[in-house]
Amino acid sequence: MADDAIIGIPGIQVLLNLLKSPVVVKYPLYDFDILTLRDTASGFILSGMCTREDFDEAIAAFGEFAYDMPSYNDVLQSMLAAGIVSYRNMEKFLEVRKSIPLLNKEVLFSLDTNMIYHAFPSRGGIPGDRYILVDIVQSEIESALNTKYTAQTISQMKRMAPFEGALLEELINQKTKRSRIAAYNALAEFEKIRDQARIIPGIEPGGPDKEKNDLLIVKSVREHEKDAFCTTLHLTADTNVAELCRAEGLAYHLFELPHAIDVRECTPAGAVDLLFRLAVAFGVVKCGPAFIFGEYRGKGTKKQSLKVVIRNHNLEEEFKKELALCRSLSALPIPR
Repeated sequence: MADDAIIGIPGIQVLLNLLKSPVVVKYPLYDFDILTLRDTASGFILSGMCTREDFDEAIAAFGEFAYDMPSYNDVLQSMLAAGIVSYRNMEKFLEVRKSIPLLNKEVLFSLDTNMIYHAFPSRGGIPGDRYILVDIVQSEIESALNTKYTAQTISQMKRMAPFEGALLEELINQKTKRSRIAAYNALAEFEKIRDQARIIPGIEPGGPDKEKNDLLIVKSVREHEKDAFCTTLHLTADTNVAELCRAEGLAYHLFELPHAIDVRECTPAGAVDLLFRLAVAFGVVKCGPAFIFGEYRGKGTKKQSLKVVIRNHNLEEEFKKELALCRSLSALPIPR
């Protein structure tokens, strides 16, 4: 595009409306499809889902940088955070939540760090003031925020990329995968409940050792529970953390992740949220002739902004017009 379009999350819906169904979603540096979206009267049908083996084979080509390349777990986490797939035992948790009013004690929910990354505050149906957060959880998210790619690293990654390596130039001096997910997804979730949740201090400061932090978080919640007339349920998707809870005598619910992505449909809002999260985790995703960058040069502090580059002149012009029209309508003083 002569003038690259910088959009917010709602702009993804504008793009989807213009793309011909089915929309094939790819990571342009890999030679396989992530998924296919087919529109229906009520939303989208998802098909052609990628497999773990697809990713394992593609990632291997990047050698020492494999850890920073998009993985199957990134897709799974994105779909979980977008509300398209759920935990295998979510119904059991809903039963637990339903029984809480029958208890004669206040029940609070403490969140393990992984639950923030899964966007549980947005999906769990629990009021913000029912949460306890150990300050170590915040520290773990913040410690991941500012790792960036050097020009030398991007140069090496480009040489390893079998396809579209030039797209990586948008990432020079920008956030690595770990930092993108922490900054644009996890931190946003934390901020949704920060002002309502009870933030409690850890029994000692956290550090770079994840296993030690897990233990400190569990022990800190247990100590807080002893001094408060309440019952605390620690929420985690980590089996090791569940074992720590059992050892410390802290009630917990271990959410079971899906073994594979088995989903058939989603709402328009779910599809838009998913594409945003994939663009963040992957750095860029390709939808037909359109490239959606979750990280790009000049992004700065605009956490929910995306850059769209379209390799089709007619679609590019139509997208610009539709985007301008939507922005004009949004600016009108119409009561909502």
